[in-house]
Amino acid sequence: MISRTLHRAAGALFAVAALSATSAYAADAWKPAKPVRLLVGFAPGGSADTLARLLAEPLSARLGQPVVVENLAGAGGNIMAYRLSQAPADGYTIGIAAAGSMAITHVLNPKGTNYKPADFTPITLAAVQPNVVIVNKDVPANNLAELKEYFQKTPTATYGTAGVGISNHLIAETMLYKLGVKVPHAAYRGAAPVITDLLGGHIAMTMDNISTAAPLASQGKVKAIAVASIKRAAHLPNVPTLDEQGLKGFDMPTWQGMFAPAGLPADVLAAYYAALQDVLKQPALIEKMAGLGSEPVTGMTPEKFSEFLENDRKQWADIVKAANISLEQ
Repeated sequence: MISRTLHRAAGALFAVAALSATSAYAADAWKPAKPVRLLVGFAPGGSADTLARLLAEPLSARLGQPVVVENLAGAGGNIMAYRLSQAPADGYTIGIAAAGSMAITHVLNPKGTNYKPADFTPITLAAVQPNVVIVNKDVPANNLAELKEYFQKTPTATYGTAGVGISNHLIAETMLYKLGVKVPHAAYRGAAPVITDLLGGHIAMTMDNISTAAPLASQGKVKAIAVASIKRAAHLPNVPTLDEQGLKGFDMPTWQGMFAPAGLPADVLAAYYAALQDVLKQPALIEKMAGLGSEPVTGMTPEKFSEFLENDRKQWADIVKAANISLEQ
């Protein structure tokens, strides 16, 4: 059912995970002897890239070696995921990824991907943030009903996201499905070019993380139509939710997690889990993330993160089936 959302599914696991962090992940005897690559599947400027760069400095200090962010944009994060799956499982290559490459792609195209879930070692869930429907400021719509009417009257209008099969693509498609409208989708190689074309009027709408959407809306560069969560966002308190505007129960935030190649040695996994828990609890990082509308997640062990991923894939499978979403969109 579409009403089953990531936020609800995650909530119970967050609570359990906080109680499940055992001494197995408390020690971190392994230390890297050279710089670590942190792969990101999107272009600079998007929410995943921003989070990676926020994490890189304190993680470098914690590990004692530089953590170098490397952008491998394209295919909704799948290019990065494939490269990560092929990297040596020695602790010197990790990645930050979201539902698109780690859950949705295997639902949309289970036999056509060049990597599979078993090709990765899940480390921990790192952050969640709400999504926002934003439109070009010249689009004659200020709420969801007016946006629906605009799309119905403007068959040439399109919307864009940072790739086919990423979570924001499917969240937008779910919204449009529930509204009863079909709008052509333009796939980009990252969030930044989507915003460039939105500001230029080449696309009418996007569904983006609040860290990108809120500053643009506050500066009057775009119009924020709705928040895709049950609760209003602190950064956009005057923007009603999709739930408030008639799409009852619509609650679909975005998540980002940390991964390594499959077969990561237990001591290396323990070291990364411990280091990330320490980093994600640092007040300075929490404050910076809050400034972007992002919330750190702590206490989700690798085992619980694997459970979370399996539940997430099941949720997206329900959405894809109900909304009849395909790779061609």
